[in-house]
Amino acid sequence: MIEFLHGKLASKQPTRLVINIGGLGFGVDVSTQTSGKMGAVGESVELLTHLHVREEALDLYGFHDSLEKTLFLKLLSVSGVGPRLALRILSAVTPQQLAGFILVGDVHSLMGLKGVGKKTAEVLIASLRNSVAKLDLPSDGMPSLGITAESPPLRDSILALISLGVKEAQAQEAVHKAVQKIGSDSDTSRIIAQALQEL
Repeated sequence: MIEFLHGKLASKQPTRLVINIGGLGFGVDVSTQTSGKMGAVGESVELLTHLHVREEALDLYGFHDSLEKTLFLKLLSVSGVGPRLALRILSAVTPQQLAGFILVGDVHSLMGLKGVGKKTAEVLIASLRNSVAKLDLPSDGMPSLGITAESPPLRDSILALISLGVKEAQAQEAVHKAVQKIGSDSDTSRIIAQALQEL
């Protein structure tokens, strides 16, 4: 499998790049977010890639970073979601935002993405919430407050708030306040909902 490409950017469109590697042009479908992070034509670029094999074609997809690639592959694992829809979703929101919507069960925000209806949004949340909660989502100073020491529902709730842009200290404080009100035996979705009210 082709895991990454490193070469010169031969052409650039909003959702497709051509990478020149030793005189060969590799066409790569990308999200608009990844395309926007690439340099100008002629500059050296590097992309993580996924080769999607179909009966009639081999399609190469590219990603700016490992989180985007990971979420793309997770989206593909969901029934009814193909690579085109997965790219469309990742073009509309950042990987962190998408992870946040899934973690908090935000059906409304997912339905705001082109091509995602209510049923698909619900399936995304049900299928991916647990695996997304285990991802190492980037945030400023995440390890410093010892999130990993929290019980799983508290840790997942804190990570969900962080993925939505809340500072870690604020997220941890809001989650602890929420637990004091509704009890530590509450599930993650209830804790997140109450924590959002505390912010």
